[in-house]
Amino acid sequence: MARELKDGEKIRLKGSGGALFLVTVGHVFDASLIEKRLASGEWSWPGTDPKPSKAKPAEPASSPTPVADPVPVQASDPAAESDPDRPAANAPKSDWVVYVARTRHMSREDAANYTKADLIDMVS
Repeated sequence: MARELKDGEKIRLKGSGGALFLVTVGHVFDASLIEKRLASGEWSWPGTDPKPSKAKPAEPASSPTPVADPVPVQASDPAAESDPDRPAANAPKSDWVVYVARTRHMSREDAANYTKADLIDMVS
């Protein structure tokens, strides 16, 4: 037994989660849209049990597929493995200046005069 819905009428409905809400029949929610949602079970009248929705329940989000451990990068210089203070190849030149000055017993000013490639070659 369908209720006749009139434009401008405010009706209280129950959503699929059970929350009550107020809808004004009209431009945004015309009578045919409201009736369609009531028929599908998405919405229901307060105090009534909704019809089972034909829509499939949302699938739970699957967990991401584990990625295999990356292949370890082999250091071309055995000293790189034995010295944990050695900067990475992509570290800024300033880190290499400090490292080379310490390991090659030169001043930071002298080390700063070399290019980053030269500093890396000095300790390789």
